[in-house]
Amino acid sequence: MTRNALTKSSPVLAALILVLGAAVARADDAVLLSLTIKDHQFEPAELHAPAGKPITFEVKNLGSIAAEFESSALHFEKVIPAGGQAVVHVRPLAPGRYNFFDDFHRQTQGFLVVP
Repeated sequence: MTRNALTKSSPVLAALILVLGAAVARADDAVLLSLTIKDHQFEPAELHAPAGKPITFEVKNLGSIAAEFESSALHFEKVIPAGGQAVVHVRPLAPGRYNFFDDFHRQTQGFLVVP
């Protein structure tokens, strides 16, 4: 049975296909930003992302102790064990400069710049 035949036979199925398709499209539109934490430093210390797009941070902790990747401005906090990694999703943002840090080691600071 073709997609057109399915959607004609079931309006509920048609709506489900539209909703799932939109969800996949939104996930594909996310900007992927990778960074590492090592020796109480973010690498890179400054990241850039376009305005109005969701953002996905992939963070690797290359250090020998846990870190807490956090941002009050971006509304997230995530503990990353030593040698571990984490993924953090952030809503689309307006232009600005947003701070993030390691809450366990406050001297470890970084910025997300959205032009």
